[in-house]
Amino acid sequence: MRSQPYLDDLEKIVPSRYSLVVGVAKRAREILENGEESPNEEITKPVSLAMWEIMEGKVVLTKKPVDKQEK
Repeated sequence: MRSQPYLDDLEKIVPSRYSLVVGVAKRAREILENGEESPNEEITKPVSLAMWEIMEGKVVLTKKPVDKQEK
C-alpha cells in the first residue's frame, strides 16, 4: 500500500482541489486532536490518513452554503 493515494484518484471523488485541501486539513487536525491511531502501520502521518479516509469513503466532504449579504 502506498503512503498516500494519487491526487488524480482523489480528484474523481472531490472535483475541486481547494475543497480537497481544506477537507484533508480539517480531518488531519481532528486526527491529531483526538489522538487517533492509524489502522495500517505504513500510514503514520495524519494528512496521509485523512487522504486515505476520503479515498475509501470513510469521510465525505460536503459543500457548505455561502450566505451572501446584499447591500
